[in-house]
Amino acid sequence: MKIAIAGAGLAGLSLGYNLENKRIKFDIFEKDSRVGGLLKTEERDGFLFDRGGSHIIFSKNDEILRELVNIAGPVVMHRRRTVIRYRDSWIKYPFENGIFALPPEERYEILLDFVNNLSREKKRPETLREFFLQLFGEKIVDKYIGPYNEKIWKRSLNELAMAWSEDRIPQPPVEDVLRAAVGIETEGYLHQLRFFYPLHGGIETLARNIYGLIKERVNLSTDIRKIKYHEEGIDVNGSFYRLLVSSIPLPELAKIDGVNTGDLAKKLDYNSVTVVGLGVRGKLPDFHWAYIPDKDIIFHRLAFLNNYSPNMAPPNKATIIAEISHRPEEEPKDAIDETILGLERIGIHVEVETAEKWVNKYAYVITNKEYFKYVPKLRRKLKEMHIFTLGRHGNWEYLNMDAVWERAKNMAHTLERLE
Repeated sequence: MKIAIAGAGLAGLSLGYNLENKRIKFDIFEKDSRVGGLLKTEERDGFLFDRGGSHIIFSKNDEILRELVNIAGPVVMHRRRTVIRYRDSWIKYPFENGIFALPPEERYEILLDFVNNLSREKKRPETLREFFLQLFGEKIVDKYIGPYNEKIWKRSLNELAMAWSEDRIPQPPVEDVLRAAVGIETEGYLHQLRFFYPLHGGIETLARNIYGLIKERVNLSTDIRKIKYHEEGIDVNGSFYRLLVSSIPLPELAKIDGVNTGDLAKKLDYNSVTVVGLGVRGKLPDFHWAYIPDKDIIFHRLAFLNNYSPNMAPPNKATIIAEISHRPEEEPKDAIDETILGLERIGIHVEVETAEKWVNKYAYVITNKEYFKYVPKLRRKLKEMHIFTLGRHGNWEYLNMDAVWERAKNMAHTLERLE
């Protein structure tokens, strides 16, 4: 049995690595001249930028975490230092653990609503807004969670299904919210509290290290141009394979000659992200990353990569990346200038030495109300053609890196049983 894999981002590389360990033959096809997908890191004038946005290595699964850290090589371990820009102040992340920094009247307002919300009748939420309201109450949602998420998704939260959110947004313990409200140091989202990052080379180091172990199987600068499926397998670019596992974005897969999905792929919704990288001089906050809900600031998240690893910037300088979510057709034209202006407006004053931007067409999968009508149907149709899907954009599902790795391991086990 031989497996074809489309895409050499984290999903495709992870599957290849796990197949190699099982001595299952495979070929990876990657249209770009290098591996990594959203994990690419770029160098400009001695500054290193993660062009796909801020990515860190963490997991609540210790086995998965250990495997990823081992592959990443020398790493830096951190205790998360993350904040939210709320009005004119920095408060601790997550918001419900930082409310002591707010004025007493606002603290009381939030806490009273949170406590009253505990006894409100609950039903299974259908929309993302309903999900947030049941977790946090109206005040936290209206003050921070709602504005921030609508800034990312560019849609009303009433238009979005909540399928992805249960695993990514844990229920805040009542005791933690009460402690935080009276000023007792409290940490939320504990699975992300400790994280790792490569000491050298940025986040692309993780992808490059996997590639180094399987590079004889990876075909760079090679598009999948045509497929033809048969009862017993599938032809990919004229060579026969038992099946194809695609980690490339579903809309791109649907464009390949021989992939017959009708109009289903046209219904897929997503947002793009423009990443602005700034190499700077100046005194910066000692944060890892920050969330910016203010709709008048162009970026929704900042990351200070020199705080991830000191090797991300020259001595006495710093590397900033700003993430700007937008609809695919609404790419911001003045992203760099607007980012610099936004930094000034939130009190971060720097001297910019180098600036660059990168547009990531496929970034956030939109789980709208029709998602469950057409995405499962699309996956089933692909399986009929011996095409399986994997990864955030391959499977069209909001996944963190550890989940991508785990899914790849599980798929390798499944394919092993097919032999």
